[in-house]
Amino acid sequence: LVWATGYMANVGTVSALVRKGDAILSDELNHASIIDGCRLSGADVVVYRHADLDDLEHKLAGCREHRRRLVVSDAVFSMDGDLLDLPRFLEICRRHDAFSMIDEAHATGALGATGRGLCEHFGCGRPDVLLGTLSKALGVEGGFVCGSRLLVDYLRNRSRAFIFSTAPGAANAAAADAALAVLEQEPERVGRLRD
Repeated sequence: LVWATGYMANVGTVSALVRKGDAILSDELNHASIIDGCRLSGADVVVYRHADLDDLEHKLAGCREHRRRLVVSDAVFSMDGDLLDLPRFLEICRRHDAFSMIDEAHATGALGATGRGLCEHFGCGRPDVLLGTLSKALGVEGGFVCGSRLLVDYLRNRSRAFIFSTAPGAANAAAADAALAVLEQEPERVGRLRD
């Protein structure tokens, strides 16, 4: 599902997935768009220490009474460039029956052998919600969410930021499609970027 901006994708996804009676567990250095989505959701927001998955696990254990738990993190943190330990993050979420969400804004086109992001970098499974941007490495404009058909259909019908906003323009959609094609056909660009 594609939004006009990455900011709106985060705000619209987080605020649609949880509400009062639910809990969001958010890394303290998450992007402002995640923080704003948390605030709009009405859910209880529990902030865990940056990249401290022991703290996350401890705080998740304290949220058993909440109806739903959503754990959200940047994949690559924009200010320091450090990476989420995705395999352990996913394992903790599964063990505590919590939904997992990562924002790949700074990983798409930059991490993994072919630029597919943190999942490819670690060679592990995917989170329940994978969000990214069409700006940054792809150089266009927009944001996207990848997940199950159920998730996409749910967001299409429940995300106010999607429903009540303008769709991406045709030129941006075509440019994003072309940028993704270049990334797919020329994976050596990712290696040159890292070099």
